Amino acid sequence: MNVLLMGNLSEEDKTAAKNIIDKSTILTFFQDLNEDEKEESLTKAEIVVGGSLSDEQLSKAKKLKMQQIFGTGVNRHNLQFFKENGIILCNSHAHSFIIAEHGFSMLVAASKNLLTSDQLLRQGIWDPQRGTSVTLFNKTILFLGFGEIAKNFKKFCKPFDMRYIALKRSETCDDPEVTVFLPDKKKEAIEQADFIFNSLPLTPKSTDFLDAEDFMVMKPDTIIVNVGRGATINDKALYDALKDRKIRGAAIDVWYDYPDRRGGGEQEQQPNPCYPSSYPFQELDNIIMSAHRAWVTDLSFMDLRKELFLNVNRFIKREQVKNIVNLEEGY
Repeated sequence: MNVLLMGNLSEEDKTAAKNIIDKSTILTFFQDLNEDEKEESLTKAEIVVGGSLSDEQLSKAKKLKMQQIFGTGVNRHNLQFFKENGIILCNSHAHSFIIAEHGFSMLVAASKNLLTSDQLLRQGIWDPQRGTSVTLFNKTILFLGFGEIAKNFKKFCKPFDMRYIALKRSETCDDPEVTVFLPDKKKEAIEQADFIFNSLPLTPKSTDFLDAEDFMVMKPDTIIVNVGRGATINDKALYDALKDRKIRGAAIDVWYDYPDRRGGGEQEQQPNPCYPSSYPFQELDNIIMSAHRAWVTDLSFMDLRKELFLNVNRFIKREQVKNIVNLEEGY
């Protein structure tokens, strides 16, 4: 079976992939090919690992049976194509604990006004009472969705004796400590929340999941953390709530506008600067902004990708694969 591995991998990563992926396969690394070879590799590929294939690339992938992507979100993928052609799409939850860790760090920083304190002291200003800290103890946290990221985030909350509530589409929950609210009770749940943790995927049903009306019923000390997708929270409503001090603050890692090309290493960002929204969040002092980098850690590629390669092996061996995306629901 022809397996095409996308992405820029080190020689060490390539070796690890070769050692894990079933030896019966013909394994090709997309990055090592010239343009003609890349086009030919797409026509032969039966399994693609990684990448977000363009419509043009998908049109060439006539033999594609399965794609295993590195991330969790699938809103950049042409789900209709996969559905119409009976192709399995699998995502990954391997980095959920890292995303949760980053989100929790942002909550702590926002609740303690660490950025404000840092910026003031850099100016030689000692004003410890400007922006009083909020304790995490005995607060109510609302999870928007309760998938793997939220479950890992909850582990970080355990020492603080928090109360856990979640907005889910189904009443079923495998955690008895979490009280579930269905979407028709959204405002009732929001009214109770001190902190709101959003890890929702972006689907037609989750777009603008939090809107201006929802912000009107939030507590004035509410802090929002978003590590899901930017557009699940209406950007104007979020900006207005922060600017007008209707809520205490926000910590956001996922956004609305992205550069065409991000910087890193020798690669220059294009365009530069690129602000993350048409609204000037960067001018506010009650928001922590992170450039969609929760996944960037010191863990190696293989620490996070081994399970993906094992999932490819399951498909090759006709075993039950994991993390199959519901193409109708979009997650």
